[in-house]
Amino acid sequence: MRTFRYFLLWILIPLNLGPSATAQSRPPHFEVFAEGGASVLNSGSGLNPEPCAGPCTPTNCGCVSTLANSSTSAGRVVAGARWRFTPHDALEASYSFSPNHMSFQSGTVTQSSKYNRVDLVCFNFVRYLWTKTPIQPFATAGIGLNRFSGPPALGPLPGYLSTFWFNNDNGYQLAWNFGGGTDVVLQRHFALRLELRDYVTGQPSFISGLSHNIVPSAGIVFRFR
Repeated sequence: MRTFRYFLLWILIPLNLGPSATAQSRPPHFEVFAEGGASVLNSGSGLNPEPCAGPCTPTNCGCVSTLANSSTSAGRVVAGARWRFTPHDALEASYSFSPNHMSFQSGTVTQSSKYNRVDLVCFNFVRYLWTKTPIQPFATAGIGLNRFSGPPALGPLPGYLSTFWFNNDNGYQLAWNFGGGTDVVLQRHFALRLELRDYVTGQPSFISGLSHNIVPSAGIVFRFR
């Protein structure tokens, strides 16, 4: 509920700050944009199988502990392009990067993991609610690929975690995103953009559940014919 309220404030503030409504010609067909903002990742948990110290029995041949992860908040940069095939509809391709650091806890032991960056490629559909005023709000949704990665571990770790930590790339995972924003058109070929999106994918490695990456951002837009 709190995230939804922040979303409304983020999108609606420009309605009070922007210029008065005036008639606008058809928007340009093509644009490129660059944005910066925050990257807030949620935590998750999973099961971590480790070898038991005792002998293997028919009913118990391994030990299982809870493995949890936590992520630091970080900044995010986004770059991409949009193509408007109608005044209200557009297709978007974008790339974003954020240096989120993750740590994992197995039992009472906390280890800093190798994951220290998130890369994301997305393809979105964008629907503008109206386009004949300088304030042009939009909603968007799309799919893409997400990757957690980082440098290799510096040394071995005990048990099962030694293999886990040396894999410094989680590989590409299917991801999707949704959100909305507002363009504040200052000139026909230049605008400011405010956005809030939720990028959703699987948690890294053996962590179960979904990873939600909340990204508020702001940037500039250059629009061409």
